[in-house]
Amino acid sequence: MPTRTPSPSAAPPVSPTPTPSADPLAAVDALVVRPTVLELRAGEEVVESLDYMSDPSEAVAMLTALFGRPPAEEPYDGGNHRPDGIRHAWGDFVLDERFYDEDRRQRDGYDWLIWPRFAVYFDGPVAEGIALRAHDGSQAGEEWAVLAELPSFDPELRVCVGTSIEAETIQVPGDSPDRANVVATENEEDGTVRWIGAPEMEAEGCA
Repeated sequence: MPTRTPSPSAAPPVSPTPTPSADPLAAVDALVVRPTVLELRAGEEVVESLDYMSDPSEAVAMLTALFGRPPAEEPYDGGNHRPDGIRHAWGDFVLDERFYDEDRRQRDGYDWLIWPRFAVYFDGPVAEGIALRAHDGSQAGEEWAVLAELPSFDPELRVCVGTSIEAETIQVPGDSPDRANVVATENEEDGTVRWIGAPEMEAEGCA
């Protein structure tokens, strides 16, 4: 009787070597300032967003990774209406970290955008190859007259600094809704947009 040669056992399947996931920040080509957040976009896709009430150190770390270098830093002294702070700048992009009294923030109910943990400013149209713009495409350095023709331009909405170019209604703790704004200021010497920034709250009066 012929003997049967046992067939070799099947080798276990080889698992594919996992490929490292691509860095989502590598696709970011624009920073878009909104009333309550800064958006990091790839085309029109929002890759990440940074809430102005979030931890500034985490925002600085993400932007350092995006720009590929740490910011230039400039501490400053506050005044009657602003606390001390530090400006973190990558060229024409500035993240303004503000050192509000955190105990008073909680005690007096200021834990919302009236006391943002940081604000952002665009002093030009690009920083380190990343476009800087508002949601409607507006950029620092363009003609003020062009900006003033856009539907979102609202000089009747009172803010203490600049002119509102985008407003978002937010719920205020223990009070009626309020509006947070992206604002722009004019360089009156040449009729261009000096800078665009946020957040700036709607105001009943300005000191």
